[in-house]
Amino acid sequence: MAGAVVWTRTTSAAPVRPVLPDGCTDLIWSEGRLLVAGPDTGPHHPDGVPPGTRYTGVRFAPGRGPAVFGVPARELRDRRVPLADLWPAGRVREA
Repeated sequence: MAGAVVWTRTTSAAPVRPVLPDGCTDLIWSEGRLLVAGPDTGPHHPDGVPPGTRYTGVRFAPGRGPAVFGVPARELRDRRVPLADLWPAGRVREA
């Protein structure tokens, strides 16, 4: 999809750095869960993330995420929401 980037990350033993706001929305796969990370208005500090945690995500350019997820950006702002809370279970399995 135009305006989307795939990314991966594995946490290290060093303290996890904050995620800086960029106006983007991400779909994140980690530890068997799919989460939607809404656009942040300030740094997001992931707490309690053990070393070796792997993340794979798709970052949608500012303004693109709401069209993909069918949810206004304001409802996702500064939140991490399970995709299953936004879409029916059958659609989540297809994603």
